Amino acid sequence: MLSPSPTQQSPREPAPEHKASVRSTPIRKRRGETLVALVIKAMLRPPLKGVYYLIHGIQNHKLLTLSVILLLLISMSATTFFTTGSLPFGVGSDPFNFHVAGSDGGGDHIKNWLYALRDGDATKLALIQSELTMAQPPDPNQLITQYSQAQAHLKWTTINVMGVYSEPDSTVESFVAVDFTANGPGGASNGVVMWHFTTLPSSQGRLLAIDLVSARSLA
Repeated sequence: MLSPSPTQQSPREPAPEHKASVRSTPIRKRRGETLVALVIKAMLRPPLKGVYYLIHGIQNHKLLTLSVILLLLISMSATTFFTTGSLPFGVGSDPFNFHVAGSDGGGDHIKNWLYALRDGDATKLALIQSELTMAQPPDPNQLITQYSQAQAHLKWTTINVMGVYSEPDSTVESFVAVDFTANGPGGASNGVVMWHFTTLPSSQGRLLAIDLVSARSLA
């Protein structure tokens, strides 16, 4: 006998999915997307690109870059030398060249006087002081006894030109400080002597006057 086929059940329809509710939120611009940031980026982009290409070009053309730098330094040195009479960055500069009226302004006379005093050369000191116009010029022997390295037991460490001033009467006033160390019963001590010089550039830098401004020991 043929049995009746079982009735087929219709497949169940899937339950409808519940869609999650999505809320729209306003998109907030990042700091780099604001108007001010975009303007700043637009302004900085060209110079940064220029620096990048410059570095890239230097890396690829090292010899050419070195040649350009050397030419630039040579031209700058030549311009400075013909304008001021000295090399840039203080190379080879003489602090006693005051550059007054196309000459050293008497700085060479001052330098010779200081070196003669430092070395205790009384003859040279007296010869330089013979051109002074002071009523009472300093005594060379007394100066050597007080301030020379040989007799005063001092060691000159540095000589510094503190200031140079051109006066209306065509003279030049300059101040020079001499730093020294002295050995005494209490040990070594430091000191400084300040000198004031008056020179006349129009008369080959003649030394007119010498004045001791101050002399003191430092603790």
